[in-house]
Amino acid sequence: MQQFEYKTFNILLKNALFSKKQDLDIESIEDELNLMGKVGWELTTQFTRQKNGFSQYAVLIFKRPILPIVSKNKA
Repeated sequence: MQQFEYKTFNILLKNALFSKKQDLDIESIEDELNLMGKVGWELTTQFTRQKNGFSQYAVLIFKRPILPIVSKNKA
């Protein structure tokens, strides 16, 4: 049976009304996503976490297969 491991990636979102943070650096996020894909991670879902009615974080969930461990025991 195939088994997976999971990883979460949280992105702090800008709240234009109350924050002085700069806009998200989409290019950096894209670079990170491509790097994760190259090492076997697949984006499975995303959602936002809210606080006081505003989206505070984008949460990305990735998975990748766990490779079976081959025993080197000699009989």
